[in-house]
Amino acid sequence: MQAIYKLFTGMSLLFFLSCHNDNTAQVTQNKETDEFIEEIENLPESSTTAKQLFGIESGYIKFRSDVSGQEMTREWKFDQYGKQQYEENYMIIMGQKSGDKSIVVDGFQYVWNDDANEGTKRHFHQVVTDYDLISEKDIQRYGIEKHGYEEILGRECLKVTIEKPAKTTIWVWKGIALKTESIMGSYKILMQAIEINEGAVEKSAFELPANIAFQEENL
Repeated sequence: MQAIYKLFTGMSLLFFLSCHNDNTAQVTQNKETDEFIEEIENLPESSTTAKQLFGIESGYIKFRSDVSGQEMTREWKFDQYGKQQYEENYMIIMGQKSGDKSIVVDGFQYVWNDDANEGTKRHFHQVVTDYDLISEKDIQRYGIEKHGYEEILGRECLKVTIEKPAKTTIWVWKGIALKTESIMGSYKILMQAIEINEGAVEKSAFELPANIAFQEENL
């Protein structure tokens, strides 16, 4: 269910940035999103969870997200089949770039905002479900259905629909969701890859910034 988790954690940033002038709307939207993310995080792992995160060793993917007309960009690099990751989520507001960044390395995830000198450090745990091996129990529990294969940016993706905890359609390639469409309440959300570069990623992408002090979270 990692694709859904990524989609809605991105929404937290999107709602914060788009509603910074409306405190009431911000609190309500953040609360709804946080509650949904908590539900996603509490989904149990199944025996179908792959030990190797992705079916490709390294690469770069750029995504474009749209939540009810609000646009966000996600740039993502990974190596060692997902053991190392770099991610940047941002919006352009009045010509200014605002967002956050994260690095996954040595089993930890480091997260910081663009304009901050402090960030957080937490143990990293990622679940990637193999929908070809999904158990019948999970199929029934989440209302999962496979719909064959479709191409996105020249990559053959397995198309999957999920009814719970949100009505979602995912196009999966080598364990990576290249496109996700979902509905949460009154919000329609789309996240789609617009650029893919397979191959080696520069090692410097996974180096922690020297000017950021990270505080470890106890979860």
